Amino acid sequence: MTDISIVESFFLCAVQGKGKIFGHDDSKIACLLSAVFEEMIKSGLVEIGAGKLHVARQQEIPADCRPYLTPVFNHLKEVESLELKHIMQDYNSGWSDRHLNALTTAIGTGLADSGFATKAKLGLFNSRVYFMPCKTVIPSLSAELLVNLLYQTPVSAKGGFLWLLLEKSGCIPKEFSEQQRHDISDKITSALQDKKEQELARLNTFTDQLLSMVKHYPV
Repeated sequence: MTDISIVESFFLCAVQGKGKIFGHDDSKIACLLSAVFEEMIKSGLVEIGAGKLHVARQQEIPADCRPYLTPVFNHLKEVESLELKHIMQDYNSGWSDRHLNALTTAIGTGLADSGFATKAKLGLFNSRVYFMPCKTVIPSLSAELLVNLLYQTPVSAKGGFLWLLLEKSGCIPKEFSEQQRHDISDKITSALQDKKEQELARLNTFTDQLLSMVKHYPV
């Protein structure tokens, strides 16, 4: 499943059982945006510094970028403030899921078109679209991630980043045993402390920064 991005992999794990990420899913939203912003950085669409996003000058998103980056890129070009805390508020809003819905619908539609998820609209007057991972997708994704993280050294930044997102949002698939979770977490912790693994440490710090910016609702 190497053709699935970190954004898509996280989305599949985050929506299983519910079919959607909702506006009150604080940690899921922060982790999803962490993956999205990282992909946008690597695509040259944005830069991040001093708590702000800096959008590339081009007016249109390049054709080789994943389609789900388009609603986020267009949103960033329209907002008054590019401070990360304000952007996070737009996606973790208590009164509107508009920006979150645009992003997740774009991600889910791409996965449905590729055969990794099924698309459904529940109820006649329900405007929300739901995306349920196909039956074999999560087990296949879990098996691949298990091999990449537990049996390969050093831990790849891509695999380690996805695990951190799943762990921080409480979305680790049930296919992982408690022992496997413990062993992988220990391995990731060691990698974060290794000075050679600066990329993974940077991604971890950035994700924690976004998590600190979302609302936290009482349980």
